[in-house]
Amino acid sequence: MTEHSLEPPVVRLANDIARQFAYLPDDQAAAAIGKHLHSFWDPRMLRDLDAELERDETQLDPLVVLAVRKPVP
Repeated sequence: MTEHSLEPPVVRLANDIARQFAYLPDDQAAAAIGKHLHSFWDPRMLRDLDAELERDETQLDPLVVLAVRKPVP
């Protein structure tokens, strides 16, 4: 198995989303990621992502960490 396949699915998906917004300045990217997560993700996925963040935030792109910790307007 590759290292990528060992990532929990929500971590892989969140990091993929972060890569799509990486061209933006960090604050704008985090806002866009947060908006995407809250618009399209099931609440269970958001809870799983929060749990992964608490367990080991180093597995997440820093933009995802910023997005999850920043309230969505």
